Amino acid sequence: MDKGIISAATALRHELHRNAELSNHEDRTVRILIDFLSINTDLELHDMGRWFYAAYHAPTPKKRIAFRADIDALPIPESDALPYHSMNPMVSHKCGHDGHAACLAAFALQIDKTGCENDVFFIFQNAEETGDGAKLCRKLIAMENIDAVYGFHNMPGFPLGAVMVHTGTAACASTGLILSFTGKKAHASQPENGKNPAFAAAKLILDIPSLISPDEHEGMVLCTVIRVDIGDEAFGTSAGEGKLMLTLRAELESELELLISSLKDRAARYCEDYGLTLSCEFKDSFPETRNHAESAELIRACCLKCGIPLADWAEPFRSSEDFGYYTQLTGGALFYIGDGEEHPALHTAEFDFPDELIEIACKLFYELALN
Repeated sequence: MDKGIISAATALRHELHRNAELSNHEDRTVRILIDFLSINTDLELHDMGRWFYAAYHAPTPKKRIAFRADIDALPIPESDALPYHSMNPMVSHKCGHDGHAACLAAFALQIDKTGCENDVFFIFQNAEETGDGAKLCRKLIAMENIDAVYGFHNMPGFPLGAVMVHTGTAACASTGLILSFTGKKAHASQPENGKNPAFAAAKLILDIPSLISPDEHEGMVLCTVIRVDIGDEAFGTSAGEGKLMLTLRAELESELELLISSLKDRAARYCEDYGLTLSCEFKDSFPETRNHAESAELIRACCLKCGIPLADWAEPFRSSEDFGYYTQLTGGALFYIGDGEEHPALHTAEFDFPDELIEIACKLFYELALN
């Protein structure tokens, strides 16, 4: 890889880090990236509002391949210890999306400089953290008739620079579920005159272990209690309403749907028992990210050709990724690159994307583009 490109991309990452923005508010981030590519390349740039893509067109293309980077940050405060620390209070790049964007930009510069026999599309996607972005950006797959799409995520706990790729599910399907119970308030001395949702919520919580039992599902299934909110801080009043917030995740979307159905049915039964009404709301929903076998094998082959080590990875990551919206429509795969075995965890104040990964990701993207 061109060392000047890697140096420029590293400076770009630091600029993106300083200007961290939350999901669906990445206006300055998009502008920084568009300006960087317009100054340093002759690629076509397509501003799509919340997101954009760049395109390289080969004289006689064999394939049309896309690569995705997410660009949003998180609502996590950051100290001023880094020389390029976030200038936006309570917002920082603690998942490494500044690094993902810088890697894709470096790769775009490399393709613009050396050319390619395939058409190459560079997707700079908004709102991965909320699951909104890929649903919006995946229209590119049909618009440009994309044959395969690739992306990566950095991952602490694995050797620095090592690549992990899984055939089949790479990241779990998940959703936030809010169950709202509505009953009737009463004086605390006469609870029999009211309809308190606490018992229905409590019974449902106690049912969770049986509902996620491995005997009932194919693949991993989890249900995490996030919050229970029942009644008011008023010791003279028996509660009349409450909410139970859960995060559900599963290796397979079909198993996630089964869990949702079971929870809703069980909740409805308890509401009937206690004279309550029930409503359901979903938040931050993600599909399973399923890697196509041919694409996953190509990543492994390209790593071997480039001298990039492969790390063992026995099962899908429990975390979710909206990249699955792309691979529902075309071939492709999401892979991971290790941040280092002792690197701070994602979504923590101590995390920072390792600049050493920029050249590794760029090299692997380039090799994938040639195939």
